[in-house]
Amino acid sequence: MQERLTMQIAKELQEILGTKDVAVLIDAKHLCVSSRGIKDNSSATVSSFYDGKFLEEKTKEEFLKYVSLKTEY
Repeated sequence: MQERLTMQIAKELQEILGTKDVAVLIDAKHLCVSSRGIKDNSSATVSSFYDGKFLEEKTKEEFLKYVSLKTEY
């Protein structure tokens, strides 16, 4: 389900921005698991979508480097 949502977001961004050069990374908590049943607060899923220039390894690595920065304001 999350992979489909990631792709939908990416496709909308491509259309709005007028480019195939789009990367989407989603890190989501599973609220259904944490609020019901086993009460697991640590369950999470990461999904990604890369197209255009982001399919090139160097560009993808640079994107992931920026995403992992712990910037404080």
